[in-house]
Amino acid sequence: MSCGGCAASVKRILENESQVVSATVNLATEMAVVWAVPEDRAVQDWKLQLGEKLASQLTTCGYKSSQRDSSKVSSQNVFERKMGEKLQNLKQSGRELAVSWALCAVCLLGHISHLFGVNAPLMHMFHSTGFHLSLSIFTFIGPGRRLIVDGLKSLFKGSPNMNTLVGLGALSSFAVSSVAAFIPKLGWKTFFEEPIMLIAFVLLGKNLEQRAKLKAASDMTGLLNILPSKARLMVDNDAEQSSFTEVPCGTLAVGDYILVLPGDRIPADGLVKAGRSTVDESSLTGEPMPVTKIAGAEVSAGSINLNGKLTVEVRRPGGETVMSDILHLVEEAQTREAPVQRLADKVAGNFTYGVMALSSATFMFWSIFGSQFVPAAIQQGSAMSLALQLSCSVLVIACPCALGLATPTAVLVWN
Repeated sequence: MSCGGCAASVKRILENESQVVSATVNLATEMAVVWAVPEDRAVQDWKLQLGEKLASQLTTCGYKSSQRDSSKVSSQNVFERKMGEKLQNLKQSGRELAVSWALCAVCLLGHISHLFGVNAPLMHMFHSTGFHLSLSIFTFIGPGRRLIVDGLKSLFKGSPNMNTLVGLGALSSFAVSSVAAFIPKLGWKTFFEEPIMLIAFVLLGKNLEQRAKLKAASDMTGLLNILPSKARLMVDNDAEQSSFTEVPCGTLAVGDYILVLPGDRIPADGLVKAGRSTVDESSLTGEPMPVTKIAGAEVSAGSINLNGKLTVEVRRPGGETVMSDILHLVEEAQTREAPVQRLADKVAGNFTYGVMALSSATFMFWSIFGSQFVPAAIQQGSAMSLALQLSCSVLVIACPCALGLATPTAVLVWN
């Protein structure tokens, strides 16, 4: 998902399924939650069947999806995978942004030389139409390729998004400029620079968006990183004489005895069976003062054993901890939809169609009625040229400002 329009499209696709009562979609975390009709809940493994069906439907519509494993045991693996994916996306977005703005800087250099009247042959080349044409082509096949391809695919699948507007605006301005360059007798002006600058600004917005999504995922992963990965499992459940072996925390079962040494983080929620120590629970409660733990006291995974040896009986299986409960509460809060967000989603869902319709209306008006109603506005060139330029301007101005920059910036600040 690249914008609010994508989130609205995903929500519409989900709610169009007969088995779904309602759905909420979170753009920052790229997660959707659905509520099924009561009749389907009686079927065995209904969550698995419905999840696979909805994920397949979204993937077919152009939004690559997979069913989320909601078990608390797998939460850490899920968030670590999401963090890895988002880091890769951020790196790729950064490379595309750097190349795009380098092309934009070269283009700007030509304008500056023209503005100050620099007559050097090299500077004259930077301002030439052919050079700007080559920069535009390089932008389309380089940093802007993924954006253009995704926009056209979404358009053909009937769910246009921000990339569709950007692609149409960039390709339209490039097409009109190409006609003007190869048929100079038409008297049209060329503006090959617009696709370069448009894609540069949109990629800036996408980079901000990737950073916001990475922050949303890293906040979750930071909570899980408090939990240790291994525990000292006591072999004979004897606090005095038993030996121990290190095992992954996810393999712990209710009734297991674990040994917690000074300086260790407690690996699982449980009950102290032997020993005495003070435990730092500030990561859970925010209380800076350590708490004394003796036999019979409860301890929580993620807290730090400070100065004594403790033998703890596991009361919850590995992966199910107070920390994972907090994580799921945060996730649940993020998926809730405020009334103002529902209104924004409705507007975003129709925004793309509205901009495309407005651009078409602008072209029709200026090509047919422009010379009659506003003759002074057409002094050079033809009405068709002005109509094409104005209709492209609607696409160029609407997409990066309303969706390409405003949305990711707002998401970044909100996070």
